[in-house]
Amino acid sequence: MKRITPSQFSAFNECKLKAILQSNKVNTLLPPHPSAHLGTVIHKIFEKSSSGEITGDDDFKTDWDSYIQEEEIQMSLSWMEKHFVPLEKSVQNYEVKKQQCLLSMRNMIPSQLPHSEITGNFHTTKSEEVWLQTPDGKVGGYADAIMYTDAGDVIVDYKTGSIIESENNSSEPIVHENIQLQLKLYAALYNSMNAKWPVSLKIVGMNGDFYDIQFDEDECSDLLFEAGQILKEINSTITNTSGSYELMLNRLASPSPQGCRFCSYRPGCLPYWEQRDVEQEIDWPYDVKGIVVDKKRLGNGLVLITIMPDGQSNAIKVRVLHPNRHPVLDNSYDKVSIFSMIADNVPDNYKEGLFTTIYSMS
Repeated sequence: MKRITPSQFSAFNECKLKAILQSNKVNTLLPPHPSAHLGTVIHKIFEKSSSGEITGDDDFKTDWDSYIQEEEIQMSLSWMEKHFVPLEKSVQNYEVKKQQCLLSMRNMIPSQLPHSEITGNFHTTKSEEVWLQTPDGKVGGYADAIMYTDAGDVIVDYKTGSIIESENNSSEPIVHENIQLQLKLYAALYNSMNAKWPVSLKIVGMNGDFYDIQFDEDECSDLLFEAGQILKEINSTITNTSGSYELMLNRLASPSPQGCRFCSYRPGCLPYWEQRDVEQEIDWPYDVKGIVVDKKRLGNGLVLITIMPDGQSNAIKVRVLHPNRHPVLDNSYDKVSIFSMIADNVPDNYKEGLFTTIYSMS
């Protein structure tokens, strides 16, 4: 690992192995949610709007269509994602999110901040995609924008997903902790480079509203030190030649039903499979691997397969499998692994879901 970025910091606390794979841009083994592609489009629109490159609704429509097309072309080339094209059909509330993005664009004029929050003469300049890092480069990342005002510098980050905690007992909205940590690390990095602290940290959501992140300088410095220590520990584990490869994986991975459920690397994660065997009764994702004992192509063209799972005595059936989605179904195979199934009404019976993915095994 060369560095840790603020956006990855929380991920390293959840599962170091997953964060390492993400940081090194290792190809995923399960499809991402199609809304992630829409989020990429919206983030690009936010950046161009705030920098003044989008000046009206016509510009928005042109750029929106162009960015959507780019994402859909990329998805069409992936056997795991092509069935999610077009995005307007696979992303829930697609039109609502598009209109929210349009409204945000209209409000996101260059250098705009609530005037009441800045005292004195109001003058601002703005930089987009500003790289911030420690002197040794071990912790660093791009801040979406920095506004330079008479009152001081403001770090701004755009978020296309959920920002506010859905459940809290406070009357005031509470920003997700992982987002707060990310912005606080940006503040510490800014101080590391410029020997001064920003006056404010702000999140811009889909609705165009600004959310302030309150921060303490000592806390930010402590987080930056912690990020450096995490990187040091990870690299020490990776380069330790006294243990086996499996031991290294077990030291880095933190398998759990909740964490693994949304991990697109779990098909190849040995600690995940091992932990499932140890704790069989808890609510793991609906995944299975085993020997194929029967395969039938039904009259409607769909496939039904029966599998004897590893280490179990009861066979399971998986139905409603679309051959055009799963290339492996056209090949000869004795053993498969199937991920993200949907439980059927009958015990030991499952069916295909939107995220179901199949691999053959040797």
